[in-house]
Amino acid sequence: MSSGIDLNKICEIRVTVNKKPFIVTDNKIFEIKTGCVSLQEIQNIFASLCEFSVHAFRNEICEGFVTSEGGIRTGICGTAVYENEKIIGIKDISALNIRIPHEINGCSKKLWEYPNCSFLIIGPPCSGKTTLLRDYSKYASLKKRVCIVDERMEIAGTFRGIPSFDIGSSVILNGFIKKDGIKIAVRSMAPDIIICDEFGDEKDISSALFAMKSGTEIVASMHALNEKDFVTKPLTQEIIKYSIFNNFVFINKKHEIYKIVTAKELAI
Repeated sequence: MSSGIDLNKICEIRVTVNKKPFIVTDNKIFEIKTGCVSLQEIQNIFASLCEFSVHAFRNEICEGFVTSEGGIRTGICGTAVYENEKIIGIKDISALNIRIPHEINGCSKKLWEYPNCSFLIIGPPCSGKTTLLRDYSKYASLKKRVCIVDERMEIAGTFRGIPSFDIGSSVILNGFIKKDGIKIAVRSMAPDIIICDEFGDEKDISSALFAMKSGTEIVASMHALNEKDFVTKPLTQEIIKYSIFNNFVFINKKHEIYKIVTAKELAI
């Protein structure tokens, strides 16, 4: 392995057929000085990540990823297989991006002083949005009933029913898409707060409104480069219109919370 790599800061391992593998930390990219990755090695890694039962992971694969023990999510590149305009599989897999999750105890501390627990955490890819959600779920569950709708199985890192991370007393709906998970959570778990990742379409808004009408607050994340990028997104207008979130938390690629604003303070 290349020297100078802090193993505790590894965020991604990227492997591509006929290319040398890369390791990504929070601020650097390292090329591993070995031979190129063969197609057979890619296939072996993928089979291992699927516990040698690719069929069992079919639903995830159709979404472009596989989740493994410890909340590790691997993105998949290959050739899409369609049937009736719906992806039913990915073949000829040529690259894998293995994302390593982390726990940062207390990283959500800035949010604890807010009495209203409705937050949207906004930041670019790999900025620590899920890490922040994970830590906040642990804190919030000390005082309120928290249900995590863990669509991509990253927040709690559940493996065979057991969370890999400390999420306090939060309960988990694992692998449920948000529109189903939020509805089930409200009807069966009576949560004060629902936490979910990657808020991003009209179905998510509809589900959040259903939860709000039931007296449940939503804490979620959303991709955007910065505040300017966020306010120009069409979905943002809907989020503001329906007052889904009271507080908007902006984080950067250094995993830092650099701004928290209310809906009225957004530059729209």
